Amino acid sequence: MDPIGNPYTPNAGSRPPELAGRGAELEQFRVLVGRLKRGATEQSMIIRGLRGVGKTVLLNAFEDRAESEGFLSYYHELTPDSCLVGEIARDVERALAQLKLSARAMKTVRETLEHLGTIKVIGPEGFALAVDIRKADEGTISRDLSELFLVLGEAAAAKKTGVVFLLDEVQFVSELEYRSLISALHRATQKNMPITVAAAGLPQIPRLTGEARSYAERLFTFPIIASLSDLDARAAFVEPARHQQVDYAEDALACALRWTEGYPFYIQQLGKHAWNLAESSPITKKDVEAAMPIAQAALDTSIYEVRIQRVTDRERRYMRAMAELGEGPYRSGDVAAKLGVMTSEISATRQRLLEKGLAYATEVYGHIDFTVPRFDEFMRRYMPYSAPKSRASIERS
Repeated sequence: MDPIGNPYTPNAGSRPPELAGRGAELEQFRVLVGRLKRGATEQSMIIRGLRGVGKTVLLNAFEDRAESEGFLSYYHELTPDSCLVGEIARDVERALAQLKLSARAMKTVRETLEHLGTIKVIGPEGFALAVDIRKADEGTISRDLSELFLVLGEAAAAKKTGVVFLLDEVQFVSELEYRSLISALHRATQKNMPITVAAAGLPQIPRLTGEARSYAERLFTFPIIASLSDLDARAAFVEPARHQQVDYAEDALACALRWTEGYPFYIQQLGKHAWNLAESSPITKKDVEAAMPIAQAALDTSIYEVRIQRVTDRERRYMRAMAELGEGPYRSGDVAAKLGVMTSEISATRQRLLEKGLAYATEVYGHIDFTVPRFDEFMRRYMPYSAPKSRASIERS
C-alpha cells in the first residue's frame, strides 16, 4: 500500500492517530486545568514510566488541552545540563509579556522582584530576568522561585487564565533545583494561584520526590503508564488503518499483538512496516510476519543502539550480565555474581548506568532494571555472554 498514506508514526514524541489507553490521564489533566480555571486547587501531575511508552506524547496532549482552555503553557525537555530555574525565569518573562499587563502592574512586578537574590530584573526599560544560582544556598533559591511563582500567579489570575509548566525527563533536574521547584509550587498552591506542573520521568520519581520534600507526595499525583492492554493495543493497530478503509485479518492482528506485547513504540514500528509491505486490505499474517524483522531492526537502531553507544565496555558487560538473568528487576548481588566479582567492585559502574538513564533503582532496595522495555532481549542479540574468568583475568580486564 502507498507509504505516503501510512498512518503509523514511530517517531519520538509524535502523537499517534489513535492515542489508545491514555483516557484516564487525559481526563485527570482536564479536571486539573478545569479546577484551576474555577479558582480551586488540584494536585499537579508527574507521569512515570519506562522509555517509549508515550510519556512525551501525553505531555504534548496536555499542552494542547491547556492551550485550548486559554492557559499559557511552557514545555521543556530537560537534560543533566539544564538549569531549571533559568528556564522558568525565561518562561515568566514570556508569560508577563503575553499577559499584556498595564504599566502600573509591571511597575509593581519590578518592585516586587528587585529584592531577590538569584533572579534579577535587568534593563531600565522593558522587562528581563537574569538568573545566577551558582553561589546561592537552597533557601535563597527556593524563596526566589516562590516569589516568582506568586508574581506570575497573581498576574495570570488577574487576566483570568493560568500557567502550566510541562517538564519532560524530570529525573534530570538537579536535587537542589527540584526541591526548590517543589517548594515554589507548594507556596503557589497555598496561595491558590493558577499555576501547575505536569511532568514526566522514569519510575523512580515518586521516591525522589518524597525524599526532596516531606509534603511533596501530597502535592503531586503519579500516574503510571506502561504497555497497553490487549484491547487498547488492538485499537492502536486497527483504528488508524480503519480511517483509511484498511483492515487487519484476525490472525494477523493476533500475531501483531503477541509480538509487540502492547508497547506503543513497537506497535507504531510494526504497523508502519506491515502497512508498507501489504499489497491491499486486509493486512495479512504473512505481511505482519514479514514486517517483524524490519521493525526489529528499526527499533534496534532507533531505540537501543543509540543508548548502548553511550556506555563504556565495563558498563556494557554489566548490562549484558543483567540480561543473562532474564527479565528484570535485577538484584545487584546477582549481577555481580554473573560477572564473578563482589558487589562493591562494580557499584561505581551501576551508579554510572543510573546517571546515564540506562537503568533505574526500583522501589525494592538493592534492585535495578532497564529504563527501556525489552532491553534485555536486545542485549542478548547484541553481544554474547562471557562467563566469569579466573580472578586474575578479571582484574587484568
